[in-house]
Amino acid sequence: MNQILILFLLIGVGFFCRRVGILTETSVSSLSKFLLHICIPAMIIYSMQIPFTNELLQNGELLMVSAIGYYAVSLVIAWFAPVILRAKHEEYGVFRFMLVFSNSMFMGFPVLSMIFGPQAIFYAAIFNIPFTILAYSLGIWLLTAHGGGHGRPVFQPKLLLNAAFISTFVGLALFLTSTTIPDPINGSLALLDSVTTPLSLVVTGGFLAQLDLSKIFGNVRQYFVAGVRLLILPALMFAIFSQFITNPLILGVIVVTAGMPAATNTVMLASEHRVHPDIAAQGVFITTLISVLTLPLLAMFLS
Repeated sequence: MNQILILFLLIGVGFFCRRVGILTETSVSSLSKFLLHICIPAMIIYSMQIPFTNELLQNGELLMVSAIGYYAVSLVIAWFAPVILRAKHEEYGVFRFMLVFSNSMFMGFPVLSMIFGPQAIFYAAIFNIPFTILAYSLGIWLLTAHGGGHGRPVFQPKLLLNAAFISTFVGLALFLTSTTIPDPINGSLALLDSVTTPLSLVVTGGFLAQLDLSKIFGNVRQYFVAGVRLLILPALMFAIFSQFITNPLILGVIVVTAGMPAATNTVMLASEHRVHPDIAAQGVFITTLISVLTLPLLAMFLS
């Protein structure tokens, strides 16, 4: 709860700075692009600087298969949820992105470390590999597929040529070959990695400050999305994966990741592609706020 409150307060810092004029609409947009094209790619590569051993390979394979199953199940749920909620067609993408992609890295890593110890970070990094691949390919398609409001796919292959998507394959190649990045470069990546989490939350707060507070809490659909994101998905993942995964650490990584709030890069990507960043900011804010209650309960259940 302490970690979650710290991250939530950082959103408040961005909110305050935007309201008093320290941050402007232009600066928030520029910081968002800086995160997408510099900080997040650096974080992806740095997080994959992990020694590769045969013992970890077996658990890694299990986690990769589980991650594929996780995203398959969450995608099915996310595909039908906006229809059931009777959302507008142009809003489908944002809701689907929030349901498929959780805040697995910015909040997931510190929370997992507090629950299971530092050994959970390695497994979380492996489980997070599909996220970095899918968020900037499938995720962009989900966001933009209904951009015209008529259900016509508008995805273009050139969207894959972004820094985050390319850096995923660079980091994966380094991980599989156990290649260590030289210290000056690795140190720079480490510093950019440390900046990414607080800056992304500050930017999210900056987006929120441009909204009417009554609209943030007045969108009833967001609470249903939060219920699915924070309660139904982790419960469903536990019911599925506990049938064949006996390692409590691996199972815990999967379930806790599924119970994280909506990914903060939902706001940045929605802003980048002009697909309702206001709704994305609402969703990140509300799911993060409610997770202050649900994540401690989830941790107690797993323990």
